[in-house]
Amino acid sequence: GAGHLKKINTLLDAAMQKIEITCISMRRLCEEVRPALPNFRLGYANYHTKEISGEVTLMDTGWLDIRLNALLPHCKTIGGTEYITDTITRLLDRFHSAGGEIPTFDKAFVAIVEHSPMDTSGAYDHDNKGFKAVVNALKGRLFYDDNQFELSLGLFTVQDEDACSHGYVLPFDEAGDFLY
Repeated sequence: GAGHLKKINTLLDAAMQKIEITCISMRRLCEEVRPALPNFRLGYANYHTKEISGEVTLMDTGWLDIRLNALLPHCKTIGGTEYITDTITRLLDRFHSAGGEIPTFDKAFVAIVEHSPMDTSGAYDHDNKGFKAVVNALKGRLFYDDNQFELSLGLFTVQDEDACSHGYVLPFDEAGDFLY
């Protein structure tokens, strides 16, 4: 009956979460043990500089723009978002290690803007998209906590042929400027 189907779905969701965590662990392990490749100009180049799918930019306004070269994943299942959290963490680490300044806001506004020709992630409702993964990757770095007194959140979609997601982090009192 319905209870049996619900139990199967719960088990499948748990299995997918374990697979995703295993994927992230393997990604880290492979980067740690990967041998350096010869680079004829620089000698040996370590593979830790391999391109991560996205980039971080500190805008002239002082706002941070975190671009992911993908739409947010569907999050109706358990997990499904660890890869996004891991990628944003890596992008911020790379930005910081290259000398980029990561601002910290006492009260932040995070605007997550998906650019999509049409929703191809399988999630049409904002509450079914993995936006929490973005917030969790930023908490403790760009703002102290994600409670309602320290963080305000906006979720937006723009029709665009270039499918990507941007997370803009800015001071709360500049949210009006962003929306304008």
